[in-house]
Amino acid sequence: MSATLTLYGPTVSTFTRICAMAAAEAGLEWDIIPTGSGSAEMALHHPFMRAPAAYIDGLHIYESAAICSYIDRRHNGGALHPDDAEGQARMWQWTNVATHYVFPVTEERLVLPRLVAPLMGRQADEAKISEALPVIDYHLQQVDKRLADSRFLAGDAVSLADLFMYPVIDATCAAPQGKKLVSALNRLSFWYGELGARNSARQTAWPDPASFIAD
Repeated sequence: MSATLTLYGPTVSTFTRICAMAAAEAGLEWDIIPTGSGSAEMALHHPFMRAPAAYIDGLHIYESAAICSYIDRRHNGGALHPDDAEGQARMWQWTNVATHYVFPVTEERLVLPRLVAPLMGRQADEAKISEALPVIDYHLQQVDKRLADSRFLAGDAVSLADLFMYPVIDATCAAPQGKKLVSALNRLSFWYGELGARNSARQTAWPDPASFIAD
C-alpha cells in the first residue's frame, strides 16, 4: 500500500508545493491541510511556525529539504539525489541558492508587491518593483549561467535542486515583469519549460496566479 504524505502549510505556497512535487515524483498521494505560517495552528506542527510540516510513514518531519530528501530516498530510490559527490554538492548548493537567495528577492520584491498586494486591496507598488528588477535579474542570471554548464542544476539529471528552484521561477513568471526577465534568458527559459512539462509540476500547479499568498 502506497504511503500518503500529509502537509501542513498554506495551500498556495512555494515550499508546500516543493514538497508536494517530491511526493509526485515518487508516485505518492498527498494532502495539504491549509495552515498559515506563523499561526498558532502551525506551532502545533513546527516549533518555529514555518511551513510546511509533514507526516509520513509514522514520522513527523519539518523543513522542506529534510521532507523532500526523506521522500526521495525512502519512496523514490533516491532518484533525485545524484550518485557522485560533486553532484550531491551541486544539488545542495543550488537548493540553498533557491531557498536563501532567489526566493527571498523574487517573493518579497516582486510576487508580494505585484500579485499579493492587489488581492489585499492595496495598489501594486510599481516603484518598488521597478527598483528591484535589476537585482532580480542578477539573481536569475546566476541560475542561467549555471545552466550553461549542465542541463539541470546539479548535473545531467533532475535533482532536488530543480524541484526547489522551479516553483520559485514559476511564481516569478506569474508577474509580467518576472516573465519578461525569464524569457530573456534562453537557458533558464528552456529549463523552465522542461521542468514545467514534468508530471510533478503539472499535478501541483497553482490554480491561478491571483491565488498567490505570502509563504
